[in-house]
Amino acid sequence: MAQEITIVGAGWAGLAAAVKATQLGLKVNLFEATHTPGGRAKSVVHQGALFDNGQHALIGAYSDTLELLQTIGLEAQALFKRHSLKWSYPNGACFGLPQDAYPFKALRSLLLCRRFSAVEKSSLLKPLLFALSHMLWAKEDDTVANLFKGVSPQIMRDIVSPLCLSALNTPISRASAKTFVRVLRDAFSNPPESCEFLFPIVPLGEVFPLPCLNWLRERGARIELGHRIDSLDALDPKVPCILALPPWQASKLTQDKHAEWSNLAGNLKHEAIASIYLKGERSAAHSNPAHANPYPLVCLNEHFEAENCVHPQFAIQRLAPFETVPFERPSNDPLTKDSLTEDSLTEHWALIVSAAGPSERQKIIEHALLAARNHLKLQNVQLQLCTMEKRATFSCDAKLQRPPSFISEGLMACGDYVQGPYPGTLEGAVRSGLRAVTELTHY
Repeated sequence: MAQEITIVGAGWAGLAAAVKATQLGLKVNLFEATHTPGGRAKSVVHQGALFDNGQHALIGAYSDTLELLQTIGLEAQALFKRHSLKWSYPNGACFGLPQDAYPFKALRSLLLCRRFSAVEKSSLLKPLLFALSHMLWAKEDDTVANLFKGVSPQIMRDIVSPLCLSALNTPISRASAKTFVRVLRDAFSNPPESCEFLFPIVPLGEVFPLPCLNWLRERGARIELGHRIDSLDALDPKVPCILALPPWQASKLTQDKHAEWSNLAGNLKHEAIASIYLKGERSAAHSNPAHANPYPLVCLNEHFEAENCVHPQFAIQRLAPFETVPFERPSNDPLTKDSLTEDSLTEHWALIVSAAGPSERQKIIEHALLAARNHLKLQNVQLQLCTMEKRATFSCDAKLQRPPSFISEGLMACGDYVQGPYPGTLEGAVRSGLRAVTELTHY
């Protein structure tokens, strides 16, 4: 087995690979083109405060991610606040899964949910049972829309579409049914904590990327930030290498020498995701209980199937952003501490637009502010930041052909886009990084 390894890219996949290689006793050479680790899941500084570069959902079923955090000495309870998988709707109703060890959580929750009539619930049973049994043995993939064909439109809009969009970042009309079923199976059929949401209580960069770099440095890894690799010829051919890069960058690097793999990676389609961070006031003394949000996740269940969407589909209540440097706020800021009344509370929210229209930034912001006022019932709403990741995830379409992790002898790829059971998630990235090292060291 080689005594050294090169990893190009310090996103979550590359860092996971670096940790695994270090555990195996390899000397790690880690190159990252930017000056900040984490890839598309990191923290960014805006006006003296730290914001996450988009919202990245973590759930209790992400076993490899949680184990990786433990490996580098981090405790999940210090990083996350756990919530059962529940969300509310603007009218105050909610949907959630029971926290018990019994199977069929989603089905039981749906049958007990008062939001839907008995006729609507019965529309789900036959298609769901047939579809799930079919998916277990069927070799051909299908769309989520066809998987749940015949189900009540309201259940599709309120339950199926939100679950699909949050898990696959792809509308049900195109999303892979096999991948969707796999995610649901892992989240809903394992121990009770598997279907819990993990909300970071520290900046995303401090959840894993920054502590991981420190862990690697302490163990002798060579880490070069701000070092871009523009050609495979710049790497030592005698040292095994893992490309932990976005697919379009990995495709460009491999185009001349590995055209077939390069084409698979380069032909992937991508989905844009916008995260709109804002804050607003809620009166503590006169708030209507019907307007209060008992859960930190609100499903704004409209426009789920719109391509190039400009309407937020989810709202996530967050902590106030962490201050990094003194920042002089505008004098007309209505939400400074001096201007807040004693009977009002400031709330911080992130509104999410998946399958977003990448060129519709202003419309997205306008609809987010409108949703905060009309659906979240916030007053004096103020925009803090809008992040637009134009290629946030690959489009997890039915029958999608994803590139393998193996490129050639001594050269592997990792990232959430390579062949694997998961869509474009942090767990998919972490698993791919761990798998790439394991396969590379076996050659």
